[in-house]
Amino acid sequence: QIVSSHVSTCCLSLLQWYNHTDYPIFIQYQRYRRLHPQQPFYILHPRFEWQLWQRIQDNMAEPIQKNPPSSGLLGMRTSSCLTISCLCTILMMSLCEVVHVYEFLPSRRKTELCHYFQRFYDAACTLGAYHPLLYEKNLVKRMNQGSDRDIYVHGRVTLPGFSAMNCTAKAVREH
Repeated sequence: QIVSSHVSTCCLSLLQWYNHTDYPIFIQYQRYRRLHPQQPFYILHPRFEWQLWQRIQDNMAEPIQKNPPSSGLLGMRTSSCLTISCLCTILMMSLCEVVHVYEFLPSRRKTELCHYFQRFYDAACTLGAYHPLLYEKNLVKRMNQGSDRDIYVHGRVTLPGFSAMNCTAKAVREH
């Protein structure tokens, strides 16, 4: 399955977004669908990314810059999936009971390599520049159900699926 997203300016209507993308996502989508009609392919509603940004903001003490969440997880593995997107982590958390994310919180092997698929180095890929990456990492660290050793040695974070989370006010106070 393929999931695609294209961030819009905050608060555009769906019609405004469709008519004013700065990348031809819909043309690419149509071309791909003609070549691969059986391949499941989904485009995320742009509001989804801003709702995710709001959840990150809701969990931070100070205001964060209104830039979209990153798609920069270096690798996320579930029992049947391997992907590279923060947004896909959220999707996987809605489908799976447990999601393992690798090297989003850097292990002792930390590098400045931006992506596994290209040799481009920049500390901003790990530390964040445009995206609220530092805040995303803080939130993921708080949600981690694994050990600090798993993060430091293996670069692995264990996140509960949404079906396993208890987000009631009582559960939050007890934590």
